[in-house]
Amino acid sequence: MNRTQNPTSSAADTTTEPTVTLADTLRGAARYLEVRGWHQGDYYAYNDRAFPGACVVGAIGMAAHGEVRFCPILDGPNVRDCNRAVAYLTGYLIDQGVIVADGDEWTTESINPSEWNDRDGQTPGNVIATLRAAADEYDWQHASDDDLKDYCDWHYTRTEEPCTREGFLAWRAAR
Repeated sequence: MNRTQNPTSSAADTTTEPTVTLADTLRGAARYLEVRGWHQGDYYAYNDRAFPGACVVGAIGMAAHGEVRFCPILDGPNVRDCNRAVAYLTGYLIDQGVIVADGDEWTTESINPSEWNDRDGQTPGNVIATLRAAADEYDWQHASDDDLKDYCDWHYTRTEEPCTREGFLAWRAAR
């Protein structure tokens, strides 16, 4: 029998594509807004540009799909990744007290990052910083035991200070 007829590993083992995490999508959205511009009132600043300015959800859609989609949370090659990032950002905004269920004009049906993005007084700097902070929180909450051990081992060889969330995030970003 020819050796190619009995592969020694599965096709899944041959991929070299990196895994894109939810935090990567949020950071990609932040970078997109820095480079292409921030927009309010619609997902994108429709101006015949291939990569137009975007609102927070439009930027998450660009990070997930890599292209403009009419409705990035419903249409595109990576709808699941886009929706997971939007849902995580929504939960992060609620956890931080930025949007509150059943408070002022907000109801549980209307809580979403698009409305937060479109608030009067919102700034691109705040949206970008919030996307990055949410990505950091995701990385911290989903750090593997091996990553935490590696960080603490690395940290203790340099200092006797306790390991911290901020230190872990800086260490991870530098890797």
